[in-house]
Amino acid sequence: MEVLKATFKDRILQITCGVALFSLFFSHLELSDINWQTIISLFALMLIIQVFQKLKLLDYCALLLLKYADTQRKLVQLLVLLTFIGSMILTNDVGIITMVPLAVSLGKKAGIKMTVPVVLITLAANLGSLITPIGNPQNLFLLAHYHLNAIEFFKMSLPLGVISGGLLWGWSLRIPTQKLKLNPEIDYKINKLAVSGTVVILAFVMVGIFGILPLWLGLGLALGWVFLLDNQLFKKIDYALLLTFCGFFIAVGNFSRISAVDQLLTSLGSKQHLIYLASLGLSQLISNVPAAILLAPFSKISYPLFLGVSIGGLGTLVASLANLLAYKQYQHYQEKGNQNFLKQFSLINFSSLCFLGIAGWLLLYFS
Repeated sequence: MEVLKATFKDRILQITCGVALFSLFFSHLELSDINWQTIISLFALMLIIQVFQKLKLLDYCALLLLKYADTQRKLVQLLVLLTFIGSMILTNDVGIITMVPLAVSLGKKAGIKMTVPVVLITLAANLGSLITPIGNPQNLFLLAHYHLNAIEFFKMSLPLGVISGGLLWGWSLRIPTQKLKLNPEIDYKINKLAVSGTVVILAFVMVGIFGILPLWLGLGLALGWVFLLDNQLFKKIDYALLLTFCGFFIAVGNFSRISAVDQLLTSLGSKQHLIYLASLGLSQLISNVPAAILLAPFSKISYPLFLGVSIGGLGTLVASLANLLAYKQYQHYQEKGNQNFLKQFSLINFSSLCFLGIAGWLLLYFS
């Protein structure tokens, strides 16, 4: 009952349901609009992520690395690096949920302001997650919609990932080289057997996502593994996100059947630079996940849409749900409200959006 209450109290789900219901005035409900492969993939990954969170794998890696942080800049660089890499596997949301509280806590212990570091951690979570199919929800959707294999996907993501890594390194050089005396204690041990088993099941989920093995096999293993380790983890699954995706698919399917909308989006989808700019701009207004779902049916080429929604996660707070999550996390764990956060967030995000926006245009031009 508590899970149901929490699910239907989710504000984003409520808005999505409202939009989906409104869309029924323009077209009838078609369950075929829902991309079930994306929903199943997302559910399987959520199960695996809950296990990794229970095992505190990212926390352990963070504290292990922070033993080598002797300056403020090195501390931030290690936090950003771990978020960047961790988000590739554990998704951008998990990277933020784990690293933002840790960063704020370490900042208090060291007596340093963590506003800019938290913004960089958010940036790293968005940019790291674009590199792998499981890093964020829109990648799962694009993979399923365009039937991409691993080679095709990484051909799209790795060049932008390398540029993103360089951008993050450049931003980290703004952090002063002030000396620190931090020696974080690791007060728990990792269950190596549980971690190894979870990695193996993640591999089954991954090959299912790429269509090498049946996806239901990975889902079944993930369900069994969670039940074996801790069936209470089922209560922690973000069911609101799964229902939100279903709402996105229904609303987009109905609106796309409106003649004027169909004609407009079809004209955009016929030119790759237009679909790139449309996905980049639309992400700033409605977030990159619904932007991907809305525009994918009208674009036969995946690359411009992938670049647009990946880079489009930067910019406004609503451009990516991860941005909103980071803002909420920072407000919750920061004892004193920091009015400077939004200013720094906007400065760094919009600067990065402009830089990567140009880089994305050039990648598309020379592809």
